[in-house]
Amino acid sequence: MTVDYDGVILGGTVQGREAAALAAREGARVALVEPPGAVDRQIRRQILLMALAQGGTPSPLPWESLKHRVKALEAVAYPHLGLDWLATSGVDLVLEAGQFSPRPRLAVTTATRRLRSRGYLLAPGTEVTVPAIPGLAATPYLTLDTLLELETLPEAAIVLGRSSGAIALAQALAQWGTRTTLVSQDDTLLPTEDPDISAFIAGLLEAAGVTLRLGTQLGAIDYRDSQEGFKLSLADGDVLTSPVLILATAPHPTLEGLNLTSLGVQPRVAQGVTIALPVNGRLATDHPRVFACGPALGGYWAEATDHQDVAIALRNALYLPVRKIAWMHRPALLSTTPGYARIGLTVTQAQRWYASEATVVQVPFGAVLQSHRLGDITGFCRWIVHRNGQLLGAHICGPGAEELIQTVTLAIHQRIPLQRLERLPTLPPSLGAMVPCLVEAWQRQRWQPGTWRRDWAENWFNWQRTRRQQ
Repeated sequence: MTVDYDGVILGGTVQGREAAALAAREGARVALVEPPGAVDRQIRRQILLMALAQGGTPSPLPWESLKHRVKALEAVAYPHLGLDWLATSGVDLVLEAGQFSPRPRLAVTTATRRLRSRGYLLAPGTEVTVPAIPGLAATPYLTLDTLLELETLPEAAIVLGRSSGAIALAQALAQWGTRTTLVSQDDTLLPTEDPDISAFIAGLLEAAGVTLRLGTQLGAIDYRDSQEGFKLSLADGDVLTSPVLILATAPHPTLEGLNLTSLGVQPRVAQGVTIALPVNGRLATDHPRVFACGPALGGYWAEATDHQDVAIALRNALYLPVRKIAWMHRPALLSTTPGYARIGLTVTQAQRWYASEATVVQVPFGAVLQSHRLGDITGFCRWIVHRNGQLLGAHICGPGAEELIQTVTLAIHQRIPLQRLERLPTLPPSLGAMVPCLVEAWQRQRWQPGTWRRDWAENWFNWQRTRRQQ
């Protein structure tokens, strides 16, 4: 059976369901092709990291209580994107795996359906990447999807990887009392951030009790039984042992079986692993009728928190492909304790692109009375400001970072300069106390001795004093 639609979405993520709900709300006839259980796994990963971070301090919850909390949160997560709600909204649900079939006319085919559309949207899920380490594939390693299968919290664990999930998981396990070792073959935790940011996050992990083994080359991984556990042989001859190994490497999009090569769409591959779908500024793939959104876009150390790509990609697929995405204006969050959020340029990028026109302003959370009242002054707020006051980037590490970065994102999108930001009446209390400190620090740099403003003002005052003396 062949049916014509305004849009067909190949999903497997929350973003895919968001796109389907948006298309139905705008009156489009849309079909959502989604593998069973894929979205549930994505939601469970998000909830598990959140529950681990919240339940590990100041005193860890019992492991069984954490499991019950995760299940309870899963039951109420995204109620507006449930399958029943989507079906009643007019979305045609096809809970099967699908693939592209270019002939005789471009369509998406499943085991029971053939769906044609003017535009197609890819929003596939992700799976953890299994590195080519001898012996790893044959071992019973755990992932974020299977961690809750443990009956009790392990006394020790090795987390393999440096993804955002690996960093957050390692810190959370250590705060729960597990002797945790984070192993990565790379030298830094956050390669796309400024070196001092990466060092600060490493310091947070070590303060929680995590043992960092960065720049570690693994020779082989061996597993005998539940008594001996895992043995990691390192290239330098050292050996690490642990009863539990958690694989938390960077996830890759599940594009296998979609038959993208028949459309001329070539996913980006690194070291034999698919890492992202290449798209242009309008989120179109190499095929002009196929667009993409969600984690499959890749390119960030953490998934974006705004999901603005969903609306842009969907509307380009349904209407005319004229909308563009601002890659640098996408906030991202690292779910550590405290959280770290970033939007826009890093200090290195700003200095390279804007040179002396960019100013770095940083204020510690300890300078804000609100943080002292809440009992957590860890972290800082760093903003990169153009000389005209426009925000080029923001790095926030501290309590409430996820909420603060959303307000900063709005200021960047609305092009609100720093000197006007403190006048907004709806700032969160913590940011409302932080902004005056940032503005004062920025103005202090602009008016320091030797700048034209300071020189002009001093000349003016000298001239006024000379006139009064005459």
